[in-house]
Amino acid sequence: MSTLRTRREFLLAAGVAAVGAFVAACSKGGNGAASPTAGGTGTGGSGSPGSISALSEGATQLSMLAAQSELTTGKALFTFGLATTDGGLIAGGSPAVWAAKDDQSPALGPFTATSYTMDAYKHYQDHSPVTPLTSFYAAEVDIPSAGPWTFAAQIQAGDKRAVGTAALPVVATASVAPAGSKAVSVKTPVATTEEARRAICTREPPDPMHDISLDKALTNGKPTVVCFATPLLCESQMCGPVVDEVLAVHDAVGEDKANFIHVEEFLPGPQHSPPPATLENQSPGFKAWGLQTEPWTFVIDAEGIVRARFQGPVVASQIQAALEPLL
Repeated sequence: MSTLRTRREFLLAAGVAAVGAFVAACSKGGNGAASPTAGGTGTGGSGSPGSISALSEGATQLSMLAAQSELTTGKALFTFGLATTDGGLIAGGSPAVWAAKDDQSPALGPFTATSYTMDAYKHYQDHSPVTPLTSFYAAEVDIPSAGPWTFAAQIQAGDKRAVGTAALPVVATASVAPAGSKAVSVKTPVATTEEARRAICTREPPDPMHDISLDKALTNGKPTVVCFATPLLCESQMCGPVVDEVLAVHDAVGEDKANFIHVEEFLPGPQHSPPPATLENQSPGFKAWGLQTEPWTFVIDAEGIVRARFQGPVVASQIQAALEPLL
């Protein structure tokens, strides 16, 4: 079986260059959505028919890097990366995703994953720290029950097949701002000049998404996109790219139609020097929402109801697709 990887390992992964002939071929397409019933070798395998173990037999081993700390039952967006065992990131293609209660149980699927790359930071010339891990996959999965689940992604190029797996808890209700819940109303810092923004934003340069407090935004009759992130101090260095993806939607849609807010995790203050990155030093906005990780992006309707939520990597097209029906 492929090495199980955690969300933290996904966020901290350093290897990013797709290496080897298989990785290069996968970037050109292919998903390898063959049923796990056949297994990798067709006969003589040790995996139970229809299981993730059977799917993995005879395949090149990959690491699946889960970006989320949990999924919810029913339809949910599963975000992940795929990497070779020596750290090369795989990008492109459309992996087939399977899910099962364990690696020997019958697997659900396939669910088709889409490849995404965060590249807005290149346009904005953001000088904040940037993760090299900017490509990822996302698939809408449908999980019927809560508990520990095993996920597998298979990608194929020609006669070469590779599979990565990861374990992830599935819960009945999300632990942070479930879709359909009322957004937490909290006062967040406001600044309308670059100098003032430097006191409340660690992005370099500071972004303009600090013009309205979140509590006011939730009552002004417009939908809201709010991103909780700390570009300078983000352990994964994913906050800068995600804030820029939100900024791209801000520029495309405009503040006349929607509110766009970046809530900073660690406020720099008048000396433009943020405090140590500890839970105790989190900004009031982060604490009010009960966030333990970053970045998070939420799309909220005009009535203040959370309609979409993204933990970790997300691109402008995903955010805009969630926002458009609310405009």
